[in-house]
Amino acid sequence: MNALTCVCGTAGSGKTLVILGLLQLARKRGMPIGACKPVDVGDIEYQSKDLASDAERFLEIGRMPEHISLINPYLLNETLPIQLAAERDGIRLDLKLIEKRLDELSKRYPQVLIEGPSGLLTPFTDSSSWLEVIKMWHPQLIWVSGIGVSDLETSLLALRILQESGLSVKIILNSFSANQNREMIQYQWLTLEEQLKASVLGFVPYFKNELLDQMSLALESMMEEPWPNPEES
Repeated sequence: MNALTCVCGTAGSGKTLVILGLLQLARKRGMPIGACKPVDVGDIEYQSKDLASDAERFLEIGRMPEHISLINPYLLNETLPIQLAAERDGIRLDLKLIEKRLDELSKRYPQVLIEGPSGLLTPFTDSSSWLEVIKMWHPQLIWVSGIGVSDLETSLLALRILQESGLSVKIILNSFSANQNREMIQYQWLTLEEQLKASVLGFVPYFKNELLDQMSLALESMMEEPWPNPEES
């Protein structure tokens, strides 16, 4: 599964929107790519608010003809940590099933984007954390970080763990406020690059109402390709 790009980050950092932007960008360039969210939570909330799930949005924006069960093998009811949500639903997550779904997508698309869960060390299955899973898969990685003191600290800690695990990461800074301090943005950018010796691809400014066209345009200005080049990792 060496054609995988995993989009990681903290809760609310904008991972889903980044993937949607990359799907739209790839489609614009005539280079269709696949996307997968192996495990999602919050189906009760999706239904109560009549919202499309993340996987449904992937299918729509990426114009993927696959059945949703291939894109999202597990959709759990409650908005809880994945292992707890699975226990509450009486489900035991099968990592082999997830890998089988990813293998199928990898046969259909030259690149597959995966949205990872929030956190690296929180249990993912009964026996593995998300960090242990991606260490086995060894995908390309994009880390999405919000702007702010806590986001900077969380990103420094998480990215250091990923690097110590032998994984190379590209970073995207994503703003969820129209009133960001420019000095903080510059400081966070420089600190991440200097402390981690990692590459910050760029900064996504605040977009009201999650305007996907603007996200796609911002990502296009960062990347020659709609995903990191394996030769640069």
